[in-house]
Amino acid sequence: MAVQRKHSDLPPRYEASDLTNEQRHRFTEVANAAHKRRKFYKQAIEKSLVGKMKERAFKPGIAPQQGKPSRARQAFWLIVFLALGLWAMHFFA
Repeated sequence: MAVQRKHSDLPPRYEASDLTNEQRHRFTEVANAAHKRRKFYKQAIEKSLVGKMKERAFKPGIAPQQGKPSRARQAFWLIVFLALGLWAMHFFA
């Protein structure tokens, strides 16, 4: 598939000669009101609980240590797996 340049000669949303001045003014007012409403909704969502949760989710967490896993975490999981292995040997023996 060939790569094409971006089309920069797209037609306008409406032909200026098709609308009267009053219709163009109303079109502009409605478009501006819609833009303000979208902006308001976006701000409301950002301030809501969902927005705060989303912000926390994308916030970077604790900086990782310099390539060293925690010794306590390693010891805990080792004990868990050993206990699970002992249980499996006892249960299936």
